[in-house]
Amino acid sequence: MDIGWIIMISGINGGNCILSSMAKERVKSGIIDHAQILGMKSAYTVVFDGSQWNGEPLVLSSSRQPYEPRIFKSLDGALAELLRIGLTEASIKITDNTDSE
Repeated sequence: MDIGWIIMISGINGGNCILSSMAKERVKSGIIDHAQILGMKSAYTVVFDGSQWNGEPLVLSSSRQPYEPRIFKSLDGALAELLRIGLTEASIKITDNTDSE
């Protein structure tokens, strides 16, 4: 039975970006248990389901740019990072960047 919980936890500096090390600890403690990979060819981001801060979902960031979402060039890279974090479930949503007018 899904009761629709939304966890309110901030990432770095009170923002909605979260480092892999922070996400790994939250996976270990059971706070995060699922993620989505969103994007298009050569531009994928990881968003953690059910975890929000100030109305925005937590997004994986890199240690080089901790205040911006991390962009993966491939689905394999994003999936490998989720496995390193300890997640075994993820959904993938691929978007199309072309305008159909």
